[in-house]
Amino acid sequence: MTADELIARLRVLPPDTPVLVEGYENGFDEIVELKGQDVVRYRHAQPWDGQYQPPERFEEPATGIMQAAVILGRRGQLR
Repeated sequence: MTADELIARLRVLPPDTPVLVEGYENGFDEIVELKGQDVVRYRHAQPWDGQYQPPERFEEPATGIMQAAVILGRRGQLR
């Protein structure tokens, strides 16, 4: 999803609608931060891995680095 697609979906909601993210293990958390993050697609992701990872996760120099908007929840740093 791109920023334009997210904005279009949010525009149709009532302004007081809560926007949540997945919690650490289950449930949902409030958004506490939106930040820019360099990421690369993780081609060998396991089912429990995210499709994108920070470039520093890999020993080899990463290619295909892109800037993404990352929405963090209250316990997002624990994921």
